[in-house]
Amino acid sequence: MNIVIPSLLRIKPNALNKIGKYLRVTDWSEVAVLWGEGLRERFGGTVQISLDATDTRLLFEADATTHDIEELFRLSLRLPPQLKALVAIGGGRAIDCAKYLAHLIQKPLVVVPTAISNDGFCSPFSSLLVEGKRRTLRTVLPDGIVLDTSILRNCPAALLYSGIGDLFCKYTAIFDWKLAYTKRREPVNDFAAEMALNAANTFLYFAPKSFDDLDYLRVLSSSLMLSGIAMEIAGGSRPASGGEHLISHAYDSTAERPSMHGIQVGVASYLLSRLQVTTAEPVERAATSSGFLEFVATQPLDRAAFRDAIKLAPSIKQDYYTILSEPNAIESALGLCESDPWMKRVLK
Repeated sequence: MNIVIPSLLRIKPNALNKIGKYLRVTDWSEVAVLWGEGLRERFGGTVQISLDATDTRLLFEADATTHDIEELFRLSLRLPPQLKALVAIGGGRAIDCAKYLAHLIQKPLVVVPTAISNDGFCSPFSSLLVEGKRRTLRTVLPDGIVLDTSILRNCPAALLYSGIGDLFCKYTAIFDWKLAYTKRREPVNDFAAEMALNAANTFLYFAPKSFDDLDYLRVLSSSLMLSGIAMEIAGGSRPASGGEHLISHAYDSTAERPSMHGIQVGVASYLLSRLQVTTAEPVERAATSSGFLEFVATQPLDRAAFRDAIKLAPSIKQDYYTILSEPNAIESALGLCESDPWMKRVLK
């Protein structure tokens, strides 16, 4: 199996100011930029100055206004053939779109996340619209990642807490993967599993946890990045996604107003760790020491919709064994929604 990992990696303050230098060093001297919504106005001048200073040519730029797969295919036809690399600057939508475009045109991709609400910025998958329905498609892992921690420090706290929820859920995801091996002999890639757990542990044991601390943001960013690479190594999402993701996907359809993916995943991971038992301590420690559960309690999820999501979750993905597949697991999870002190606070 051919595994591709990013060859360019910078995680530091003011990294965006040096994007031209990073591209020139890797000989990606003719680029196109895909911007997240509203970010061209905010960062366009900074990027252009950096490119000009290094004789890096901006051949094309566009805003990621849609993640419809047909629109993206049409956009790919407009990209200059002499392009040496594609650069995505923005959040999840811009990066998902850029990963699909890079897959279509077979060019290197450099991503510059302006928020880290999940591990998708460094995963080989994209969430796109296919005939009006959201689907997760295999695309490409970025060839370069530039994380500007001074930009991340200024993004809304909700986005960072979402990233935290999508990180500590690796404990419950890996448990489910190994449970699937025990019950169904589903193969487990031990290296990918260990990488995902090490990413979660690195975050867990870092202190103090403050969004004003650029080192903390570096650890959170790099841990999410390693989770994404673990999926590339495994050839699938198992290192990062278990029953907690099934509940989150189900909640997207049962809730009138779904929350952010990582927020939903984090709450579901906390709940399922109570059923898994062995993951309960690290998950609770990560969720409380980071302030994640306290934050969610200020913007709780809908209790009725979350209970419906638990019931629906096992049907979301066929032949996907998780703790929810165990006898009486659904009933136990529903009971915890009413009896667990934290679940009482994060569901209303």
